[in-house]
Amino acid sequence: MNLFSGILSFESQNLSEYIDRLKISTKKFNPKLEVDHLEANLYLGNQLLANQIPQNTDSHQLIYSENDCWIVSNSRIDNRLELITLLGLPVNDPLSDNALLLKMYLTYGDEFVKNIEGDWTLAIWNKTNQELLIARDQLGVSALYYRLTDEYLSFSTYIQGLIEIDPESIKIDEVYLAGTLTAWNTQSNKTPFENILFLPPANYGLLKNGKFTIHRYWIAEDTPELQLDSEMDYVKQFSDVLEQSVKNRIRFSQNLGSQLSSGFDSSTVTTVAAEIFKKENKRLTAFTSIPKEKTSDFFPEHTATDESYLSIPTAEFLGNVDHVLVQSENQSLIKNIYDSLELHHAPLHAAGNMFWIHQIYQEAQAKEIDTMLIGQSGNATISWTGYSEGIQIKTLIKKILGYKGTDKFGPKSYARYWVNEIKNYFNGNKLTSWDSYSFISPQFAKDMNLVQKMKETRHDPTFYTSMNNKKGHINFINPKFSKIGTLWQDLAYYYHISTYDPSNDKRLVEFCISVPNEYYQRHNTDKWLLKTTMKGRLLDNLIHQKRKGRQATDLAIRIQSEAKEFQKLLKSFRSHKSINYYLDCQKMDTYLERILENPRKTEAYSDSVFLTRAISCALFIQKYKP
Repeated sequence: MNLFSGILSFESQNLSEYIDRLKISTKKFNPKLEVDHLEANLYLGNQLLANQIPQNTDSHQLIYSENDCWIVSNSRIDNRLELITLLGLPVNDPLSDNALLLKMYLTYGDEFVKNIEGDWTLAIWNKTNQELLIARDQLGVSALYYRLTDEYLSFSTYIQGLIEIDPESIKIDEVYLAGTLTAWNTQSNKTPFENILFLPPANYGLLKNGKFTIHRYWIAEDTPELQLDSEMDYVKQFSDVLEQSVKNRIRFSQNLGSQLSSGFDSSTVTTVAAEIFKKENKRLTAFTSIPKEKTSDFFPEHTATDESYLSIPTAEFLGNVDHVLVQSENQSLIKNIYDSLELHHAPLHAAGNMFWIHQIYQEAQAKEIDTMLIGQSGNATISWTGYSEGIQIKTLIKKILGYKGTDKFGPKSYARYWVNEIKNYFNGNKLTSWDSYSFISPQFAKDMNLVQKMKETRHDPTFYTSMNNKKGHINFINPKFSKIGTLWQDLAYYYHISTYDPSNDKRLVEFCISVPNEYYQRHNTDKWLLKTTMKGRLLDNLIHQKRKGRQATDLAIRIQSEAKEFQKLLKSFRSHKSINYYLDCQKMDTYLERILENPRKTEAYSDSVFLTRAISCALFIQKYKP
């Protein structure tokens, strides 16, 4: 696992100062090895943070050069044999990944990235042509940021370096902030800062002839439909692609970990990994987050508040899984939100989940886990449920009754929805769409014309838009501007644990898009493809479960245990001019009082999720707009 960065200066006299600042951010990761390449107007740096590569390979070359070109990368290449064959090299050629990637570039030019499979980011400097190329994978756990000014183009796989290079000019991007506060996907490559951008998945950036351009090289929606002879052919191919996606990500692991919930995706990923390891007489460790006390009494019956009810028997069933239940007893929510901000340098949508995620990584680090598997993207791939053909009765009823709430539809949620709508109407509240789940200031929303901006990106703030068609599935799965991988890459850097998500493997994604809907909804069974593939491999209780797992169900209780700290923090926000402009501090106080009054009521969980998100945003504003 590598962290690389670089800068191409258009005024080389400032380069040494830029380099020093660029390096500041990476010291906290304690790299094992650092390699630099320096020219009059260019700097490339690559750092080795964790090493899983067999010692008998040449993969320790952090910077590789050939034909007056230099490459740095953070890569796990899954189709080495294909690439070696394309290059006409001996099958057993021990080329490093960097050498292989650079030879592909020299042979096929900029578009060589179309041929690369795996989780990877890279930068190539072509000195002869004075061209710089930066690129990243189609969907992997990875990130690559860049900053373009009149003086330089800088880039890094970790955002802090680009902040430190010129901190005085850093400005908060208000659209990004509004997007976090309202759960709005802005459909852009924005970061929390106006002058730092994010290279989207399946894209490369090219600086050529003094002009920097972005090029998309893989388009998920172009995947053709797959026609096989029988339903079991789909099952067999799905099983093969799924197994290969897991195998690719664990082939160098000596001490494997996985995050195991009660859901289909993490259970499937853990099961396939355990099956592969069992053949090699190896074990893996699975981590399950559970609440520190019972919470089921104040959640609907269909919610699994403690996911150990299925994760424990799953681990026992697999046989070669050491299972760790993670209660996060000693985690402080406020400290964790502060720490997460220092690591990610961004306000977090799921700030209320970070305490248990960090606890899992801390326990994994103590057990010397070198690779962590997750299944975050599996809802669109591994466990895609399919869509019902024709008109769904429940959807039609909701449409007729005018229900656009975000809660599970039922008599109680319908009544709550209309009480809230009527209340907002008489209060003159024009922001009813997000009023129930966001603490964005009405003035800020008005000043930035948020409603119109959301319309321009076709965002539905009621989250009522249906995905019950092929286009909906593709839009759900399509990476476009997805930033999911950034958080996990930061965690991987901090804990020196390579983190991968087999559920967003490119070939798995292409397969899942290509499968006709009838194989997801078949024989009156949703998720038919997965359930048939994993029959006898997953527990029957898991395959037939009706409950939906939820993490951090004790979030409100944890807030109550830190009540004084939360009250003190929110009080400090009220005296901060910028926070008061962007956030509704009075509303935050009201929600905190509601939570503390009774953290075991039904609404306390969602109140806590929204409040911790707003606190993450407030602390971000406090840090970057004092």
